[in-house]
Amino acid sequence: MPKLSGITAVDHAIPARVIGELRTRITQAEATRDARTHWYPLDAPARHVFEQVIQHLRRFVPPGFVGAEWWFRATTPDTEFPFHFDRDEAIRRSIVSPGLATILYLSSSGGPTVILDATPARVTAPTAGLAVHPRPGRFAMFPGALLHGVLPGLPSRWPRITLLVNWWQTEPRMERARRLAGVLAATWRDRDATPAVLEPIDPARLLSKGAWRDVISNQTSYR
Repeated sequence: MPKLSGITAVDHAIPARVIGELRTRITQAEATRDARTHWYPLDAPARHVFEQVIQHLRRFVPPGFVGAEWWFRATTPDTEFPFHFDRDEAIRRSIVSPGLATILYLSSSGGPTVILDATPARVTAPTAGLAVHPRPGRFAMFPGALLHGVLPGLPSRWPRITLLVNWWQTEPRMERARRLAGVLAATWRDRDATPAVLEPIDPARLLSKGAWRDVISNQTSYR
């Protein structure tokens, strides 16, 4: 059974001014429906604010990763995201997951990310989980093979904004997106970063055991 001890989060991972910069860029990109994933080799210099943030976040993650697959979302706070396994989308016959999945929250709106003790190899329903609630500057980390999803939050005028980064030990087969332009030259420190408190959650509150088995089966049989 996977251990939930691999799920952690820190608050104040990046300064408020950088959160504002990211929110502006993401809101502008979402207006053009830019939902692509991007690939950033970690041995390359940062070319824009997103890659600079990824380099900054490296200090929180274990060593050994060669690159970061990243994308962003800005949704209404009552939007949910189905439970799923992160994977190399170019590989259809098996689930190849990143070594580490991470989420940088850029707003406090919306429901929590729920991470469960289920991997693609599991045949029974999950029995434990942790909920990570959105907070600006909160950086959540968990093993990339764990089942996870987003619960809907209360309606609000403010969007739920996240930067999602998957860390890979080998480059996935995914198609690379075009490079973004613009560089943020400033650097910053993480001296205010502190461990975040995560909420235990019982998967039985969300779905029945039979329904969870169906969720996992549908993920592993995905083509």
